[in-house]
Amino acid sequence: MTCGVILSGGLSRRFQVPGEAWVDKALFPINGRPMIRWVFDSLRPVVDSVIIAVNGWDRAARYREVIPEAVYVVDSELFRGPLAGIYSGVRACADDYVVVVPNDMPFIGSEAIGLMIDGLRSFDAVTYVMPNGHIGNALMALRRDSVIKILDKLAELGRNKPFDIFRGVPRALFLNPIVHGLDVGSFVNINTRDDLARKAEVGEVVVDGDVSLVRGFTIDDVASSRFDRLVGSLWYTIATGDYMPEFRLYAEAGLHMLAAHTLLDSRNQRVKALGRKILQTLGIEKA
Repeated sequence: MTCGVILSGGLSRRFQVPGEAWVDKALFPINGRPMIRWVFDSLRPVVDSVIIAVNGWDRAARYREVIPEAVYVVDSELFRGPLAGIYSGVRACADDYVVVVPNDMPFIGSEAIGLMIDGLRSFDAVTYVMPNGHIGNALMALRRDSVIKILDKLAELGRNKPFDIFRGVPRALFLNPIVHGLDVGSFVNINTRDDLARKAEVGEVVVDGDVSLVRGFTIDDVASSRFDRLVGSLWYTIATGDYMPEFRLYAEAGLHMLAAHTLLDSRNQRVKALGRKILQTLGIEKA
C-alpha cells in the first residue's frame, strides 16, 4: 500500500506580486481548481491515502476547506525546507511506500506518479530526471523502511537537502519522462506567476534513458558507518572529503545536478565554486 504526501509548507515568496495582498500559492486557482487540489486529484487514483504536510495548523485549517479527505501533519523541526515536510509525511505514513509531490506541480498526472511507485519494487527511491540532467527538488517515491533510517541519519548530521536522499540510498532509479511518453511540461514547478504560461524546454540531451544506481552497501552499513562499503555515496563523501568516487558516478550517468551537489561537499572552495556554476547552468540560482 502507498501513502501520498503533498508538501505545502513553503512561503510562496516568488509567487507574490508587489503591491498585491499575499496569496497562498497552493490555493491559487488554475482552471477553476486550487493548485493543491490538482495535485491531490492526481495522487488519489494511485495511492491509498493522502497526507498534507504544512508549516502550521492555521494553514491546515484553510486547506481542509478545499481537501477535507486528507490527513494533515506539521513540518518536523528536525529539518528546514522540503525535508521537514518529507520527514513528517514519511513518519505519519503506515504503508510500505510513500510518494511525495510538492503542491506547486499542478500538471503532474496520475500516470507519472504511478510509474514512480512501480519503481519501488526494486529501488529504495525513485524520481524523474529530465533529458538535460535536471532533477526536481522534492518529487519522489520512497520505500518507507529504508528512507526513515536515511532521514534519521541526515537529521543527525544536520543535512537539509532532499537530494541527499538519492545520494544516500543504496538503490535509486531516475526515470526519463521522454522514454515513458510523458510530457516534460507536466513536471513544471509553479514558482512564479509567469511559470503558469511557461513552456518546458528539453535543452541539451545528456540523459537519453532511465538511469539506475545500485551501490554495494545496505542501510545497515550506513547506520554502522562502514565507510569501506560506502564508497560512491553521500556518506563516504562527507566522512572522508573524497568527493571524486561519488562525483564520477553521477557525472558519467548524466546526473549533473547530483554531481554538482557532490562538489558542494568538497572541502576545497574552488571545487565548491565549480558545483555552484554547474547548478547555475541548469537554472538553479540557489545551491
